[in-house]
Amino acid sequence: MSAWPEWVHRGVIDDARHRHRHRQRRRRLAGVAAILAGGLTVLVLASPGGPSRATPPLRLSSSLTWLTGSPLGATHLRLVASEGDDPPSIIDVDTGRVTPLPQLDVPGPPNLGPYLSLTPYRGGALAVVNHQACNHCALTEDDFLVSASGTVHLLASRHFLAFVGTTERSPVPGSTSEWVLRWPHRGPCTLRLVPSPRPAVKVPCGNLGGVYENDIVLGTSNGPTILVDPRTGAVRGRVNTTHRSDPIGHGLAVEGPPSPDSGGLTLINLATGKRQPLGWPSRMHFSYQLFPDPAGPYVAIEFGDPAYPGYSVHVNPNPQTIGQAADLWLLDTRTATLTHVPGFPILESLKQSGVAWSPDGRLVIASRGGSFAQSTTRTAIGVWRPGQSSVPVGTLPPLNGYTQLVPLNH
Repeated sequence: MSAWPEWVHRGVIDDARHRHRHRQRRRRLAGVAAILAGGLTVLVLASPGGPSRATPPLRLSSSLTWLTGSPLGATHLRLVASEGDDPPSIIDVDTGRVTPLPQLDVPGPPNLGPYLSLTPYRGGALAVVNHQACNHCALTEDDFLVSASGTVHLLASRHFLAFVGTTERSPVPGSTSEWVLRWPHRGPCTLRLVPSPRPAVKVPCGNLGGVYENDIVLGTSNGPTILVDPRTGAVRGRVNTTHRSDPIGHGLAVEGPPSPDSGGLTLINLATGKRQPLGWPSRMHFSYQLFPDPAGPYVAIEFGDPAYPGYSVHVNPNPQTIGQAADLWLLDTRTATLTHVPGFPILESLKQSGVAWSPDGRLVIASRGGSFAQSTTRTAIGVWRPGQSSVPVGTLPPLNGYTQLVPLNH
């Protein structure tokens, strides 16, 4: 889904999810090109322009459909959502009302990215907006808290004389403090509790995956996932792997195979090193993304394919297969079992769709799809609670997309 270009908070598992999704966006830049290429192909082939090209008909070439289901009733949900670096809006799912949030407008060129990120934070959505004119220019980073009512409050503003690397933050459960991990361009990575009189400690460079008991979880895209003592920086546990390994909270991580078609996923206990094979349940092998549930022991695993033979656009004289599709499975970390989310896999525009968990443990799926050939797209929303036999589905306002998505109860 749209998170594939980024292909990705509260409490123990929230912390893992917050940093996990933020860093996933950076690790999957290789997948962006393929997905964008698929999306651009759709637009080019479907274009009615050209002297001899009529509007190409759409023909379903498999059993997959767009996201459909029983009618969605009252959800009492609002979504803070944005496509790419566009300013976010807040959408009332039950009424369809859209409230733009112009306070979070991101600067245009020559500002450099990342410009905007959205993540769940303290009962709302944390919007981080960066301002930087060039690679070696001063950097300003503003943190805003967006509530379910649409109010926007500036939490913090940081100014750097020159860009010195990457900064990650992870809230400490039950307090206003947060762990700050800095990745400099040169020198070691450091970890510090802010605010705190304790000095920063040197730590291995990795993705800040949250807190596990008294340790900090650090994960790397092509190396070990480790537990670090935040007081000294000493490594207290390690899962040696040359494969992708993503912390998911509760001292757990999911390890991927060397390539999607060369093995399955594995659930790993970071403290004990215990490994539980999960297999590869989907018929889609392009890539996957993890969405840990902040309210329970579940992890949604989204598999996607930007070139799935889901529908064909016929451009004279030859048909072109340009389908994009997604599959969704639920991992129960208590039992290491996988359950197929009802109604999946589906066709959709991956780069304009999203998946997220609501604060009360419901899986929210925003899926854009329809006839690109006839420019009749539709954005559907599915809201599913684990254990339900089907996914109730409604519609969302036709915004540019729901790449970044934070559901809020109201």
